[in-house]
Amino acid sequence: MELEPIENPIVIHPHLLQRFLKQGKDYANLLALYSFYLYHAQLQKTNQPLATDEFTRKGMNWAIDRVKKTKKLLKEMKLIEVVQKKKYYYIHLFFIYTKKKIGEILGTSTESEASAPNKPKTTKNETTRLKPSVPSVPILLEKWLLYCDKNAIKYSKNNLHYWNKKLENRLSIDQQKAIYTAMSRGWKDFYLVSIKESKYHKFLGKSLMMEKDCDTLVDIAFKEKRFIYQFKNIKISTTEPPSKLFERYGYDKSEVKKAPIVSDVKSKILGLIQRF
Repeated sequence: MELEPIENPIVIHPHLLQRFLKQGKDYANLLALYSFYLYHAQLQKTNQPLATDEFTRKGMNWAIDRVKKTKKLLKEMKLIEVVQKKKYYYIHLFFIYTKKKIGEILGTSTESEASAPNKPKTTKNETTRLKPSVPSVPILLEKWLLYCDKNAIKYSKNNLHYWNKKLENRLSIDQQKAIYTAMSRGWKDFYLVSIKESKYHKFLGKSLMMEKDCDTLVDIAFKEKRFIYQFKNIKISTTEPPSKLFERYGYDKSEVKKAPIVSDVKSKILGLIQRF
């Protein structure tokens, strides 16, 4: 079993995703290119990465016209600016999360306020909405839209909102199963079982007492024959399905106020004191 701490995550605010959704068929391209720029900003440790059209074309495996059209849309949405320095062109990203802000979102802030001059200003309410919860962003919608475009499946803004609503608040593993099943069978829509019929939703909010306390499950994904469990404070990768994992290590904090191991140790200490 592998414990994987969250390092250098790329964060896109849900409000920005909603703006992309309003662009209809350009949604997937905008999300893909913007994520590409964010990734290279992270690699280059700057909010103004060097990313020419030719470099982007090769990296994205896109036609040059597609790169230019999508970049133009991002500029019109005032999300990026192209800055020329001598013969090179840099992409200035206006909205990029600092390490401190990402720490706040994940509940593990380690960076001081002074070292985060580019931190986006948020209100108290906005910070609350950004804290980890059951995933509200449809992480697989981009792949579904690419599939639709490739197979000439027509869709409109109404379809986008409908699909977005269906995937909202659903675990990644349920999203994956629904979308990949539809894609493999050539469907024009995907179907999710109700939350009551899901095998996984009942484990949300539960915790594990392992080498490290894994506090409050917020998502489950499946990748390369392994289950990926996202807790509020840590991520775990294992081949064990939820039923076995939680049977072996789990406890529900809504039912047990203190971890079982803490209660056991406390009882033993009290017993020793009474003996003497």
